Amino acid sequence: MRIVAFVLLAACGSSPAPKATTPPPVAPTTAAAAPQPVPLDQNLPVLATRATQLYQSVAKLLTANTDCAAATVQLKQLEAANADVVAANKKVLHDGRAKELRAALEPHATDNDAAAQEIVAAPLMRTCSQDRAFTDTFDELVGSPP
Repeated sequence: MRIVAFVLLAACGSSPAPKATTPPPVAPTTAAAAPQPVPLDQNLPVLATRATQLYQSVAKLLTANTDCAAATVQLKQLEAANADVVAANKKVLHDGRAKELRAALEPHATDNDAAAQEIVAAPLMRTCSQDRAFTDTFDELVGSPP
């Protein structure tokens, strides 16, 4: 019996290996193009949120400073960090879409009103009102309200 088992094993082991089958060729797939981000001036809800955050940052900056030159430098830094928001606001206003922007800002009215009160009440606004560098930087950053 052992001999039969041995012969069967030897026979199985000595048979030619099955032919390797190659998988059918796969057509290359093209990845779907990533969706392009919507420009900030076209995404008014996001622009309104970012503009509100910027306005709040300006209010904090003005209430925390007493020196016009230091505040001017910090306003310029804030402007550089938020250049996309500043540019998008200008574009929306230039395109005549101030009414749409006002509507997008409406849900943020309480936060913007509070920030505006802080800005107006900041002693720095009175102290630096005659400082041309400060006022130009402030106007460039905040701009006129829609």
